[in-house]
This record gives sequence, C-alpha cells and structure tokens, in this order.
Amino acid sequence: MARKTSSSRLVTDRSWKDMLKAAAAKGLKEKPCFSGSWLLRDRTGEPRATLENRFVRTDLFADEGGSGRLYCSDPYEYRMGCEEVVKVLSILDHLREIPPPQPVLDDEQKLRSYIEKRAQSRLSRSGSVPGDKVPLLARICAQYSSGYGALEHLLRDERVQDIYVDPSSGHHAVRVSLGGLKDPGLEGIYPTNLLLTRSEVERIVSILRYTSERPFSEANPVLECDLGLYNARATAVSPPLSPAGISIAIRKHSHDPWTLLGLVLNRTVSPLCAGFLSLCVDGRCTILIAGPRGAGKSSLLGALLFEVDMSQRAIVIEDTPELPITALNELGYKVLGLTVGQGKASTPEKALRTALRLGESVLVMGEVRGPETRVLYEAMSAGTAGSSVMGTFHADSADAVYKRAVDDLGVPPGSFSATDLVVVTGLVRPGGKRARLRRVVQVAELVKTGEAGRFRDLFTYDPRTDALVPAKGLPSSTVLKRIGSTWGMDPTEMQGEMELRGRAMESALETMGPEDARKPAMTALFNTCFREVRESMVEGGRLPDGNRFISKLSELLGKGCR
Repeated sequence: MARKTSSSRLVTDRSWKDMLKAAAAKGLKEKPCFSGSWLLRDRTGEPRATLENRFVRTDLFADEGGSGRLYCSDPYEYRMGCEEVVKVLSILDHLREIPPPQPVLDDEQKLRSYIEKRAQSRLSRSGSVPGDKVPLLARICAQYSSGYGALEHLLRDERVQDIYVDPSSGHHAVRVSLGGLKDPGLEGIYPTNLLLTRSEVERIVSILRYTSERPFSEANPVLECDLGLYNARATAVSPPLSPAGISIAIRKHSHDPWTLLGLVLNRTVSPLCAGFLSLCVDGRCTILIAGPRGAGKSSLLGALLFEVDMSQRAIVIEDTPELPITALNELGYKVLGLTVGQGKASTPEKALRTALRLGESVLVMGEVRGPETRVLYEAMSAGTAGSSVMGTFHADSADAVYKRAVDDLGVPPGSFSATDLVVVTGLVRPGGKRARLRRVVQVAELVKTGEAGRFRDLFTYDPRTDALVPAKGLPSSTVLKRIGSTWGMDPTEMQGEMELRGRAMESALETMGPEDARKPAMTALFNTCFREVRESMVEGGRLPDGNRFISKLSELLGKGCR
C-alpha cells in the first residue's frame, strides 16, 4: 500500500510562490537550455498512480484526504546528458538557418514530419547517437521548434482532459483536469510541476496565431483555434482582458468517442435510461442535451449519434469539431459534417437553412445558442426538419432550457412545443467527495397540453445512491405513447421495448467485457445485431419473449466478437 503523501510537500493554489522559491533555493528548479519551461522536483512520498514510456514518466500524488495533489511530469529531455543536449541544440540551430519551404510551413502535420525527418537524417549521419535514440531525439527537436515544448507531454496524456496555463508569481503555472482513471477518486484538478516562462507562453501563442491565421492583440484579446494534431481546442486571453498576462485554456476532445455502452459502463447513465434514449432516437424524437461546461453534453450527443440507424443520414452542424463524424463514417454510418463560425464561410443560421434543403436527415446542432435557434424551431414546428433533431444547450435544468430559448433567444412558446425531451448532464459529488463525476441528472419530456413550458420528469438523479432512477412520470410518458402510435404498439409494449433495450445493453456488456464495450465498433456491432434479432423475432407487431431475445442476441454478439 502506498505511503501517505505529505500534503505540505504538494502544490496547492496557495503554495505556488513558496514552492518556487524553495525549489530554486535547493537547486530543484531546472530546465534544458532549449526549453522555456521550468520543472520543479520538490516532491516526497509514493505516487498513487504512475505512467511511463520512453518520452516521459508521470506520477500522480494525492494524500488520503485529497487536499494535496500534484501531477508530476519527468520528461526525458530534462534528464539528458550533455552530449545529447548538444546534438539537439545543433539541429535546432540548423533548422533556424535553413527553414522549411512555405508549403510545409502551412501544414502543421507536414511541418512536424519534415522536421523529424531532417533531425533523424542528421542524427543518423553523425554516427554518435545509438539507433534507438534517433527517433526520440528527433521528436524532441520537433517539440521544441514547431511544437508546444514540454506542454506536449500533457497533450499526449489521454487522462488529461483540460490544461490551464495562468500567470502566477512571475511564471505561468500549469494545471490539468484528469478523467477516465481506474480510480475515480483520483480524478479532478491537479497542479503540475511545470512552470512556463513568459517567453515560452508567447512562443506558444505565436504558433496558435500562425496556424489559425487569426489576430491576437490588445484590440483582439481572445484567440480560439483547434490543435489538430492533438484533437483539442485552445483559447488564449491577453491584456487588457487578462491584466495579469496571457492565459491559455486547452480542452481536449475524447480520442475514443463515447457510446451509450461506454456511458453505462461509466455509470454516467443507467441501462434503463440508455434503453429509453436509444428508443427515442429510433423513434425520431427531438432531444436537447443541456448542462454546464465540461458536464459531458457533447459526449452524450456523440453517443446518441451511434443509435441512429445506419440506413439514415445525419447532418451535423458545429463551430468547433467535437462530434465523432470521422469515426461514425468509418463504421458505416452516413454523416455529413458542416463546420461554421469564426473564419468560416457560413454562419450556423445559413448552414441550418442549407441542411434543411438537403433532404430528410437526422439534424444535429453541436450547440444551439444564437439566431439559428429560431430557424431550427420554425423548421421543426412546420415539419420541414423531417427526421429527429438533436443538439446541446447551455442550461442546468429542463426549465432553464425553456426560459433561455423563449425569453433570451426569442423562440415562440408554440414553436418550442416541437421539443420532445430535455436530457440534463451534470457534475456531481456524491457524499461531498472531492472527485466530480459526470452524470445524467434529469430526463424530462415537455408537456404539450395546458400551460406552456411545463415538464414531466422521466428519470431523476439520486445523489445518495449515485444512481439515475425512473421517475413517477415514466409509465405515463407521452413520448413513448407517441412512438408507440406510429409503431402500432400500446404503452405497455413500449415499456417492454424500453426495458428490453436496457437489458440488451447489460447483456452486451457481460458478453463483450469492459475493454471491448468501450470501443465504438462494438456499439455499432451491438446495434446491428439488436436490429437484426428484433426484425427476425417480432411477430404481429409484438415483441418476443425477453429471455429468448437476449439469448439469441448474446449468441449473435458472441460470434461477432470472435
């Protein structure tokens, strides 16, 4: 068992200045001469988690109470000997003397590949560098020339979800948000042992400004752009908006898209609710996913896209590419992505009007927030939206969604009645523990009779049990009745359909195992098998015996998994 770490030796929000002074006094603050980032090595105790590869070792320190934490990075380049440092410096000097050609400079991926190849060539010709070290040193050369320096180790760590670089004590402190760990108690915000100099931050911002081709100055103090190599989105803020200095926030998108199976496995949503949501997508409902920033709205929306029948086409409108369009198309789904917003030829409103003319499709809005909201509801209320409509909304409850849409965005109450469901995601802390967990906290349907803006809860979150539980309104759901009326099924049969889908997901998780169940390809396989078994076994509009259905589905899944 790991020894309890001394919290007095760990970095907290109040100790940056003291730790920096102490580390400098003890000679524990270091960096190679080609780097603009200091590394602090003042740490004690045993790490609670460790990841190591040839490029970097990362330790997570956290005391038992969770009050002291540190994400400790130990990159290879900070441990290099003098000869290796000289090799890297000579290549960096050579790159400055003979810059890459312009076509390469204009493509981030090509530039990175070009630099690494040139570095490998020079290192190999020198004859003094072991063959296994050549790719390692070549990547370091690219990292500290056209790349983001020591910050890249954080960008490559799949556990890191957010990176924050803020001015602190004359340097720029770096903090990270971690998720997806085997121990949920270790998830959350961590200070790191990395401090960026002002010149290093300015160098990173210069790269962002060059690759995005967007202004960043006192007149334009906000810069937003994508980091294509790392599947991330960066936002930089400078004075006068940020008087203390430049601040950078980087939001990483998930490498492996979330699916309903993965969210059930992660306890973000219950099997029964997942079955209900799958049924609603199949029944072509209008679904708005609401929640605060970082609560998993886009992850859930992406998961619902995997529930769309492969015979249907989906059109996705986004200003920041977050939804798994590429992954869906590679698996056989038919998804058309339209990117809009700053620096793009089209606005969300224009893209939406275009999408409505492209034929019947599932319509997905990455975020519903501006003038396009009225266009969207006009189309839905007039029936021109065709199939189901889904999107995300910044609000913390179903009632808040209605108020924002009607009061702030000007959607007529009658048009808002085209909404079927509001699904709310949240960040919860069961028992008041430090870790914040992403959970679906409310699923509500719009009551379309009587007073406008009333909702009926179908699922609610119980913080005592950390579980999403059915609400009293579920048996009388008008959404289920409406889908049933088009399928020729009564409310009792629709309840059975919902429960069957939930049971099928639980059975699939047992058949596949946790690792496979998280893979998008396995969700595509599950949905294909589910529809195949359902088509073959439904008789006279009635569902087959549940046990027989699950048995046949498991048999088919077992063959597919092999």
